[in-house]
This record gives sequence, structure tokens and C-alpha cells, in this order.
Amino acid sequence: DLYEDGIRANVGGRASILWDDGRRASLLVGRSLRTKTNDVFTEQSGLRSKASDWIVAVNAEPMQGLSLFTRARLDDDLSVARAEMGVNVHNKWGSGYVRYLRDRANPNDDKVENVDLGGQLKLTKNWGLTAYGNRDMEQDAWVIRDLGVYYTDECTRIDFIYRKEDTLRGRLGPSSSFTVRLTLATLGEPLYGN
Repeated sequence: DLYEDGIRANVGGRASILWDDGRRASLLVGRSLRTKTNDVFTEQSGLRSKASDWIVAVNAEPMQGLSLFTRARLDDDLSVARAEMGVNVHNKWGSGYVRYLRDRANPNDDKVENVDLGGQLKLTKNWGLTAYGNRDMEQDAWVIRDLGVYYTDECTRIDFIYRKEDTLRGRLGPSSSFTVRLTLATLGEPLYGN
């Protein structure tokens, strides 16, 4: 936790459009203003100056089962410091998503660029398949790949997941694991076991 002293104001605006058929879209723009700089924050955070970086977020649901989003942090000259965008889809047979992240201003001064993708496919009322992957675009390598089978009913969900993690900067080496994850509907949080 960080303590911020001094006078500051968080300002922004949001606009939304809602159609009768369920389609919607929204735009958020904002920033933080303060009377003096705050050295508690790093330069890369975008919060150190009297005026923070701009935050922009756009969300849209152009049709049932499809949602899109993008979020960005912009410098004063409107160059992109961080950007995220993604697509989520779902229907009665399953769901999936793709997310892209690009961050040129992280604490280690390393450029971050990756893609997350995942989804699940219902095979029967209670059984299905899951998949997840995270690809580091800077290293041109998969960081994590998961394949799984799940069972679900009105009270529980049990996932059996095989995970492959590859060698990248700052890691010990490639590894594989098998995880059983139990989620109880009444508690809402997964319980893990390896």
C-alpha cells in the first residue's frame, strides 16, 4: 500500500449507449490531477507527475454472446504506454476469449507483449473440455499451455488440468504439472490440489 499526501482530484467522464435489443457500448476517459508531484510512484506508473497519464476504456456488446473491450493508458502526447484489447464469446456449447496486452512501461524496463487465449467446450450436460494458452510475443514462445477436462453440477465443479510451462527469462526451466481444482458453488472460490 502507498500513502498519497497533498490535494488531488480524479476526474473523468463516461458515456454509454444502450439499445432495446440488448446491444450496448460505453466509453470512459479520465486522469488524476494533484497540486505537486508524488515521488512515491515510479516514473513508469504514469502517476508521478501533477497530471497523471490519460486512461481510456471502451466496451461494446454488438450482439448477444459477443463482447469486445479495449483499455489504454496514454501519455500527455497521447502515445500509448499500455494497451489491452480482447474479445469474449459464449453460447450454449461453450465460451472463449482472446486478450492482447502491450506495455512499454513496466518496472523492469522490459517491453511486455503477450496474448492470452482460452475457452471451454461443453460435451454433455456435466462434462466438458478446457484449454488455455499464454504466448509471450517478445520472446516468441508459449509461457503456459493448459488442457483440461471438467465435471460440473449444480453444487460443484472439478477440473483436471495438465499444464506445460516453458523456459523464459527469469524462470528456472520448463515444467509440467497435473492439477485437480475443486470449486464449490456455495463458497465461490476454487480449492487447489496438485
